Amino acid sequence: MDSLNLITLSDPTSFITESYKLLRTNLNFKNLNNRYQVMLVTSAGKEEGKSTTISNLAVTFAQADKRVLLIDADLRLPHISTIFNINKRKNGLSNMLVDELPLDSLVNKIENLEKLEILTAGNKHVSPTELLNSEAFETFIKQCREEYDVILIDTPPVLSFADASIISKVVDGVLLVIAAHETKKATIVEAKKNLDKVGAAVIGVILTKVKFKKNANYYRYNAEKGK
Repeated sequence: MDSLNLITLSDPTSFITESYKLLRTNLNFKNLNNRYQVMLVTSAGKEEGKSTTISNLAVTFAQADKRVLLIDADLRLPHISTIFNINKRKNGLSNMLVDELPLDSLVNKIENLEKLEILTAGNKHVSPTELLNSEAFETFIKQCREEYDVILIDTPPVLSFADASIISKVVDGVLLVIAAHETKKATIVEAKKNLDKVGAAVIGVILTKVKFKKNANYYRYNAEKGK
């Protein structure tokens, strides 16, 4: 596994890991009565750290004894398989939806983290927009609700493709990742507008790539909608 990106496993006592745990705690606080069982993580643009963020968040939920499914729904440029060192050619989400394969035959287990299961993007050459907007995908998410405590979905950047907006219709909440000192304010506003247009519930913003001093938090989480 990628020790640089999976710091919650490679360095469990670091302050960065503690920041991910704080993010988990804040989400749990908002998640009374399991309102946000299915969450989508996206970003305004590319390389803002969304895949790293969702992977570490999934680990922390699993460490808290939650049964977690991490889904790589970025069918255009998937990263989850690389982060967890899973064969990119392995069957995954696209294969399941196209070939109607059972979920339990496709999920990947993580050593020493039995509560976490990962569904990679798969290897079918399909139209991501059509596949993610299908009845099969919606039915799949309903199935996941019956089997997992937390479902986390990684998607392409919201301003690059329509995928995140499409998937937002079947999730309970959206987390927007923003890179500090990189993402322009106008870009953030535009991303939020795109999500608002489809009625997406943006439940928080995660700030990444923060320049920090010793003992400062690497990630800051704002749980107030729209900020």
